[in-house]
Amino acid sequence: MSDKVRRRLMQELQKHNIDAYLAYTPSNLFYTTGFLSPVVALSWRLMGTDLCLIPADPTLSPALITSDFVETPARASTDIEDIRTYKMWVENRDVDILSNSTTSANLSRPPQWDQAEIHTALRNILGERNLDHATIGTDLRYVQHQTIELLKETNPQCKFVDVTDVLYQLRAIKQPHEIETLRKAARLYEAGQNQAIANVHEGQTALDIKYNYMDGALQAAKADPSLGDFQGAFGFVSAGSGARLSFGGTSGLSPGDLIKFDCGVTLDGYHSDCGRTFSFGKPTDIQKKMHHALQSAHSRARELMRPGVQLSEIFRVATEEIRSHGFPNYSRGHYGHSIGLDSFVEEPPFISADEDSILQPNMVICLETPYYADSVGSFQIEDMILITSEGCEIFNSYGYDLLEV
Repeated sequence: MSDKVRRRLMQELQKHNIDAYLAYTPSNLFYTTGFLSPVVALSWRLMGTDLCLIPADPTLSPALITSDFVETPARASTDIEDIRTYKMWVENRDVDILSNSTTSANLSRPPQWDQAEIHTALRNILGERNLDHATIGTDLRYVQHQTIELLKETNPQCKFVDVTDVLYQLRAIKQPHEIETLRKAARLYEAGQNQAIANVHEGQTALDIKYNYMDGALQAAKADPSLGDFQGAFGFVSAGSGARLSFGGTSGLSPGDLIKFDCGVTLDGYHSDCGRTFSFGKPTDIQKKMHHALQSAHSRARELMRPGVQLSEIFRVATEEIRSHGFPNYSRGHYGHSIGLDSFVEEPPFISADEDSILQPNMVICLETPYYADSVGSFQIEDMILITSEGCEIFNSYGYDLLEV
């Protein structure tokens, strides 16, 4: 898939008169190389320790910079042949080298890594491709200040420009493999939710329910290894009273409390993001009224999930629908987003008031109508929806009613 992605990217770079792209964020590194670094993916603090240069000219080869610690998995997972390595603090050479007393193989390693070594490698890659006076697009919205300064210092004749939105636009249109992975990730969410709801009882906290959700997703992944590499379950579960309710609550469940799931899993680097709301026992009249408003808005919005519809129109319809059900002051910034590789899961474009993007085939959009309040509880209805050539496919199988458990 990565080679096809890079060809699409090259076309976009040429449209914008940009000579090369420097992949910087973990998401874009994985997207353009197929290599999910087990180091960089752990923390955004480590961004800039792996880089990939992709020239716009298809006759020039891409190059990946990574640490010697992960060189072997990098070569196994990417089709990029030019891989430059730098030293990390971890000793990983063969034991024969370490024990050979007749050969001097002492190697000085930094406490973590040496940024100068990384940027020297990048400067060499640019020079070898006659790109040392080039316009380079990169993820400037997220590049750390120190990295920007090093880029300018080591490549003074280059011009660095922001192409964050270009990459998000490319990533919004999913490839078949991405679509199938996201579909599987939605299934694992539902497996986790099923187990959590099946084990609900009075006195449980949101944390108890969240752990049951996470275990349910894990057990489903273990039962079917063909789904892919399960890398964890996450999300916001709220239950009980007195919670600002996207984030939990420490009181135990009592009759009349709501249980809200806004959760997902990570599978082969891709995330799901789904949600439903349940009532522990009989809901109150105001809970039923609010859920009905959110359910109606979600239904109206689902009717618009087809190619050619502007996202701001979906926002307008959803807002008007909620307000028409007796909540004229309801206000929200967005009703959903793209989904894929970002660690926070929410990616552009957003279903928001000023978003002029239109739905296109092979987009996967999370459509959500939430509400959180200490007084009545937390609500969420969220589906993952694939835009098809004629309409849409909803990845989730749960209904939309406020179910009593």
